[in-house]
This record gives sequence, C-alpha cells and structure tokens, in this order.
Amino acid sequence: MFKAFENDTASHAIHDLTLENGQDRINIYGNLQVTKDQAGLAAAKVLQAFFNDVVTTLEADTNLPEKIVQGGEENEVENPFL
Repeated sequence: MFKAFENDTASHAIHDLTLENGQDRINIYGNLQVTKDQAGLAAAKVLQAFFNDVVTTLEADTNLPEKIVQGGEENEVENPFL
C-alpha cells in the first residue's frame, strides 16, 4: 500500500501515470485517461484514494512549513532567451 510521504522509495502506477513517493514531496507524472466505463471508474477510484491519503497526511501534520524550497530554486537564474 502506498502511504504518502512515508519513504523515498515507493512508487505506484495507475496505467501510464506514475506516483513517486518522497518524504517531503510526491512526484506525479505520465498520462492517465479516465474513460466513461468500468475501467475508468476503477482508475478514478484508485486516484481518489491516493489523493485522499495525501490530503489526510498533510492535514494531520501540524508542523507544515509555508513552502519547501525546490532544489536549486534559491539560485534560479532568469532565462536569457525569453
């Protein structure tokens, strides 16, 4: 069972959508089509359970920082090509 923010090693896939666990962030990438059929309903319920766990875990943490600084964000340089 995928437990949000529990470790840095667990990952879970819903079709082509990958959910990667981390202790301070969860990465979500890929593609998921939720079709209007039983398979789509099943995929939507798995995704809903995942996000319910994320929200419950975040709400239970009474010590959440305002924002976690992304790696390299504090040294970010403007793109000269824009």
